Amino acid sequence: MRIIFVCTGNTCRSPMAESIAQTKLPEHVFASRGLYALNGQPISTHSKSILIENQLPVPHSATTFTELDLEADLILTMGQSHKMAIQQQYDYPSNVYTLNEYVEQIGEVSDPYGGSKEDYLKIFNELNLLIDSLKNKILK
Repeated sequence: MRIIFVCTGNTCRSPMAESIAQTKLPEHVFASRGLYALNGQPISTHSKSILIENQLPVPHSATTFTELDLEADLILTMGQSHKMAIQQQYDYPSNVYTLNEYVEQIGEVSDPYGGSKEDYLKIFNELNLLIDSLKNKILK
């Protein structure tokens, strides 16, 4: 199964989700994208340090979401606005959900951009729990 995580800039949330998921579900293929990513921009300093501290792989650089990404089996966005933007731009593909929605949780993953390392750590921990739920759903 090929799964793509999507956020705004592909420097904070979606790269952390990709890294966590790769570790928890190594038999699947994961990637991350940003709707407004600047291709080649490095992952945020706080995201990178948290991944390193947790001995997780660090995605290399930001990549913009494109029409080719619709070929993934599943596209999981960090927020409702990301989901709506993809649906509106690409004629409502059926494989797009918010991460929370897909694992039957309320809410969305907040953007820590510009926040403290503690803000990023909070999101990292939230993503860990959500991806545990994703793992349980996929392995059913």
